[in-house]
Amino acid sequence: MYNRLITIYIVILGFIIPLSGYAQPKYEIRATWLTTLGGLDWPSHKATSAKTIELQKQELCKTLDALKRANFNTVLFQTRLRGDVIYPSAIEQFTESLTGHEGGNPNYDPLKFAIEECHRRGMELHAWIVTIPIGNTRQVKLLGKKSVTRKQPSICKLYKGTWYLDPGNPQTDNYLASIVREIVSRYDIDGIHLDYIRYPERASDFPDQSTYRKYGKKESLQQWRRNNITRIVRRIYTETKSVKPWVKVSSSPVGKYNDTKRYPSRGWNAYEVVYQDALQ
Repeated sequence: MYNRLITIYIVILGFIIPLSGYAQPKYEIRATWLTTLGGLDWPSHKATSAKTIELQKQELCKTLDALKRANFNTVLFQTRLRGDVIYPSAIEQFTESLTGHEGGNPNYDPLKFAIEECHRRGMELHAWIVTIPIGNTRQVKLLGKKSVTRKQPSICKLYKGTWYLDPGNPQTDNYLASIVREIVSRYDIDGIHLDYIRYPERASDFPDQSTYRKYGKKESLQQWRRNNITRIVRRIYTETKSVKPWVKVSSSPVGKYNDTKRYPSRGWNAYEVVYQDALQ
């Protein structure tokens, strides 16, 4: 009887131990976007003096402390905005939200500071990159000669008062990859996060006819556009991993992949409207 109880006990343990392994909690990304465009989330003070630089830093630390208390562990920190950035770059200039005017030097490195403060709190920082939009005509005018529209006009398109990189031009891949390589190689970031990795909303007449004639390869215009976006994502992923294989790459596609007969979204979806094939 004793041996039989031992055998039953061992059999039960055999079921419990594997199940307990599956029951272990997985690592959970609890992330928030932290917007720097127009100082929406940060900064509310312009870095124009030693005092205001310190105020900018204190404000960011206060925000990170609040996120830590709320059990966030990842900050998607807006690093490239609309053809400008929040760190000293050889490719694009400082955004106006830091100092109040485009190209103004805040006299410290906000990205480096944010990374250090996130890591100090045990949080990850992912560099949030706005990829395809460059900005409206006002924003591009403020960028002046340093705007990509002036430096590389062949990869830029003006559509309904806003400038965009042309996803159909392979040189767009190179341009975005150079920005990502600059960030990944210079900073101890934990991830690259791609936003607006798509065509503009309802842009069936996006002015890319000449690019399509050159690179379309007899594909339908719609599928060619989707393939362009996928190609850019693949290039950025490859570029990132070639520099630091441990850095994560993510994106924020439109929430609805495509319409269904049962639940239509009246034309608002990723696949048909902004040519974004999230599954691919």
